[in-house]
Amino acid sequence: MFESLRHSQVYSMAIKNGIEPDPAMQEVLSAWRHLFEKNHIEEIEHLKGFEERVFGLEVEHSLICQDKVLKPEFHTRPNWTLELGNIVLNEKMMIHGNDSRLVLRVINFSKNHHFSLDELRMRHRSTMLTFDVIINPSSGPLGWIKKAVYECEDCGHRFEIRQRLAREREAPNLCMNCIEVYAAKNKGEWPRLPPVNFKMLVEDCYYEDIEYLNAVEISIDSDGNLLQLGEDKFIGVVNDEYVGTLIPGSIHRINARIAVDHLPNRNFVKDTRRIILLEIHSIEDSPFSVSNSSEMNIELDD
Repeated sequence: MFESLRHSQVYSMAIKNGIEPDPAMQEVLSAWRHLFEKNHIEEIEHLKGFEERVFGLEVEHSLICQDKVLKPEFHTRPNWTLELGNIVLNEKMMIHGNDSRLVLRVINFSKNHHFSLDELRMRHRSTMLTFDVIINPSSGPLGWIKKAVYECEDCGHRFEIRQRLAREREAPNLCMNCIEVYAAKNKGEWPRLPPVNFKMLVEDCYYEDIEYLNAVEISIDSDGNLLQLGEDKFIGVVNDEYVGTLIPGSIHRINARIAVDHLPNRNFVKDTRRIILLEIHSIEDSPFSVSNSSEMNIELDD
C-alpha cells in the first residue's frame, strides 16, 4: 500500500516538472523566504566554507507566531510547514554557493507548548510539545532510507518514494509510464500483465542519520535541588547534526513531535499495540543551573 504523497513530495515533483505549487504552498514558501531574509540571512551567508555537511539553523518560535501565514500552518501541520521551510533554506544555500545542507530548528516555544512527559497519551500524537529531560543515548548512530529510488527495468522510468521510519520499505506496485506507452500504441488498451519489474537504486536513495535515546522528565529549582524526577522512560529519536553529539546524563529542553511506534519487543508482525515515540525536532541547553545528572548524583537505569 502506498503512503499518501506528502505536500513536500508534491512540491518537489511540481518544481521538477515545471508546474507551479498550489496557492497554499506559495504563501508558506514566500513567508519563509521573508522570515529568513529579514532575520537570518547573515547566518546563512557566514556558513560558506565550513567543512560540516549539515547545520541546524535555530529560529525563534516567536518569529513564526508573528507571521499570519506561518503561525496557523505551523501549529496545525508542523511537518509540512517545516519541510517547506527546509526547501527555502537550501535554495538560499545554493544561491550563496554553499553545498552544505541547513536544517530548520525552531526553539524557545511559548509556554502553552510546555508539557509533562509523564502525562503524555496517544491523544497527544502529532502535536509539538516541549519537555525538560535527562537524555541517555541508547543506540549509537544509525542510518535509514528516508527516500527510496526505484527504476523500472522495462522502460527505465525512475520512482522516488518517501519511506516511514521503522516500517516495511515501500516500493512501486506498477509502472504507469509503461502502461501509458503501451496504451498509446494499442488504441488505449492496457497491457494484459501489469508492468511490475523494478530494482532499487541503492546509491541514489536518500539516507538520513538517526540516533535513539531514552528521556526522563526532570525538574530542578533555582538552587540546583531536584524537585521531581519522572516515573516513565520515553524513547526519542534525533537526526542529522544532533547524531553522536549527546552526552549520557545530559539535561536539555527538547521540542518534539509526538508520534507512535511499534513495541520494541513485539513478537508478531501485525501487533496492534503501540508506544509513544518522541520525534525530537530541536534541542536546547538545560534551563536549570545544572547541565548533567551526574552533578546531582542521579543514576538512571539503562
